[in-house]
Amino acid sequence: MADAQGVDRDPTDDSWFGAGGAMSEIGVTVTIERARKVPVVRDCLQILSDSVAGLQSGVTRQIAAGHNERVDEHPIAKLLANPNRRNTGFEFVKTLVDDLCSHGDFFAEKKYSGSGEVEELWRLEPDKVTIEETREREKRFRYTDRWGVETVFVEEEIWHIPLPPLIENLCGTSPILKDGREAIAVAIALQKYSNILFTNDATPPYALSMETAFKSSDDKKNFLAAFRRWATGKNRHTPAVLEHGIKPHRMGLTAEEAQFLETRKELWLDLTRLWRVPPHKVGILDKATFSNIEHQSLEFVMDTLRPILELIEASINKFLIGDDEYRFEFNVSSLLRGDIKARYEAYAMGRQWGWLSVNDILRKEHENGIGPAGDRYIEPLNMVPVGTGNQQRQPDNQRSTESAVAFLRESVARNGGRPRLEIIKNAA
Repeated sequence: MADAQGVDRDPTDDSWFGAGGAMSEIGVTVTIERARKVPVVRDCLQILSDSVAGLQSGVTRQIAAGHNERVDEHPIAKLLANPNRRNTGFEFVKTLVDDLCSHGDFFAEKKYSGSGEVEELWRLEPDKVTIEETREREKRFRYTDRWGVETVFVEEEIWHIPLPPLIENLCGTSPILKDGREAIAVAIALQKYSNILFTNDATPPYALSMETAFKSSDDKKNFLAAFRRWATGKNRHTPAVLEHGIKPHRMGLTAEEAQFLETRKELWLDLTRLWRVPPHKVGILDKATFSNIEHQSLEFVMDTLRPILELIEASINKFLIGDDEYRFEFNVSSLLRGDIKARYEAYAMGRQWGWLSVNDILRKEHENGIGPAGDRYIEPLNMVPVGTGNQQRQPDNQRSTESAVAFLRESVARNGGRPRLEIIKNAA
């Protein structure tokens, strides 16, 4: 069968009938939707998108060196919390990360208000967008919607985030269709093999021998059809009668075929490397250790999530905010929290050495403060600047105590050994 350009279409090739895809070296067509059916691929995309979408985020403004204030009323902060009338902020960010980690590109149409501000963001299907470049290095986007209507957008109308490395400096690289195509193709082929094996009750095939040949090819086909009905489906393990001296011989599985489960496990580890997801995050616990959860969380945030977060933050700051005074940021502190014992020990250290107050600690634990008294900071009494003299090194309460003792001694000496007790204010 040939298409409009005269190219022969192989009816056994899924790429002609699916939603695009890429052919692998082993002859398996890899598509985004087919790759999602591999459990490890689905888990990797799920853990990445859920981890980012669940983070707190907001816009801050620098008011002094090293001091920022949160600007909850910033238009972009409100926009990302409520991108359009159909989607929530969680759904929008989750889909954004999923598109980046699967297709390598995220596209959203920007709807402007009468004042020229972006008031809505609508996601576009990445596989339905074609990117073009003009001679003036302006990008142009052709989008075909579900009804087959093509729309051309200019660069200012689309928010585009490509996943590096960029292809021709226009679009991103898909971890599934480009970098991980061959590994995912093997996973798909292995999954097909296991499905066929277990469909046949995980038993090896039979070979039949007989002393005489069938009288006709129709007799042979009829016998094989009857034999298949007996050996498969609900008739498995039921008695059968073989005539004409036919003898069954069971063919054995090779060692490699019998160990395909081990092969699949090693392949799963290779797939997690495509997104740098720790194996224990997707349920591969063979070599997992749970002695240091805080370190594992820190490694996941720094090595896996940080590049994605910085990519999204930089794109928002440049193409949506466009003002150096304001900056959009994700708050990853919730992902860096250790176990309760480690957290409380860290809080005690910060409280003791003076950089955390009671209310600071309660805010980190998402608890209500205790009022103005909780905003006071404390520090050890012996913490004074280097070079301070002995008199100045003494805390105020210690100097007050010594002054009170000196006053009592003086009063005893004047009254013949009897102390003169008075209420003294500010004895120091």
